[in-house]
Formats: sequence, C-alpha cells, structure tokens
Amino acid sequence: MGVPYCARAASLAAFALLFLTLASGCQISPTISSAKLAHRTEVLDTTGLDEVQTIAAVKARCAAPQKWEALSIKKTPLFTDMQWRSPTRLTGVGVVYARLPLPLAARTIIWFAKFEYSKRADDGKVLREWDDDLGRPWFEAENNKYHVRGYVVVKGFEAWIVYCGYRTAFPPQANELAAAQRSAETIMPTPLAPNQSQTPTAAAR
Repeated sequence: MGVPYCARAASLAAFALLFLTLASGCQISPTISSAKLAHRTEVLDTTGLDEVQTIAAVKARCAAPQKWEALSIKKTPLFTDMQWRSPTRLTGVGVVYARLPLPLAARTIIWFAKFEYSKRADDGKVLREWDDDLGRPWFEAENNKYHVRGYVVVKGFEAWIVYCGYRTAFPPQANELAAAQRSAETIMPTPLAPNQSQTPTAAAR
C-alpha cells in the first residue's frame, strides 16, 4: 500500500481538523479510561507483531506487524501521520496525531472523517459505524480504491485517528489484514500511558 494510500488515509484527519478549526462552540470530550485502555493492550493477541515501540512524532505506542515497512512520517500544519506498509504493499496500518484548537468530542471528529472519505470518490460510502466497550467511535468506509477501518481517541486538545485498510482492487490478504487489525488495537496514545517509558524506541525514515 503505497504513498497514495497513506495520503488518502491521512486526509480523513486533515479534512476533519480543518472544519473543526472553523467550528464555533466547544465540546468537552470525555477521556477514555487509561486503566481500561492499558488493560486492553495487555491482553491483546500480539501474534506476528514486533515489540511495542514509542513513536514520538505521533505521541503513541505501537506494536507494528513484523517485517512491515515503516513509511516516512508525514507532517502537515494540521496533523502528523505514521504508517506501516505490508510487504505486498496491499495493506497498511497507521496513526494520525493532531493538536485540536478546541477540546472536541471524538464522535465529532469521526463524523467529519466519514464525510470526507465518502465524498472523495463517486462510489465512496460509509459501510458502518459503532462504539466499542471503551467508548471509542469506529467507522468503516470504502471507495473504488481503498477500504479503511478506524477509530478515534481524544484527550483534551489532542486527538488520534488509528486506521488500517487495504486496496480494493485486490482480494484482501487475510493474514496481512489480521496483522494490521491486531496492530491497530495495540496503538496507545502516550498521554494515556503515563507510567510507560516515553523514550522513542523506533526510528522512521
């Protein structure tokens, strides 16, 4: 999954944050329980994943799939995006980090992200949305090029969009997609892991 996919996935956050910057009013976003999130990461299936790494640029800890390529970190005035790509280049997993102009609800960010993805292509559509037991809002969307699934975490003036997906022109690579989904579940914002080491343990190009 090459640079076009990386740019497409990151654009979900960019569009959302652009509109949020212009939004009036303020919503106080509930913070996900750090204890619950930490417990979730402790009991996850990490088969086929590397050791947990701290990626300082996106303020998150992640166990990337083994032998996947860490792409160059993408920085814009609105967000920073980090993505890992599978050896076949058909599947990817990543995290977008952004500073918010206002403390906004995760559901607000996910709404704009879904809207942007579905309108970017004539056949773009949101397939479903749901909240998990941690209160994280999720979305799943696709167009004629990409299928993306992701969730949002918000803490104060900071937000993270965690995503994974694949190119729709090819059959989903079951093993790769499963690894991407396991990896996405390990991603934990460092502000929600105050007792974890914040020293970067991974370098990106």
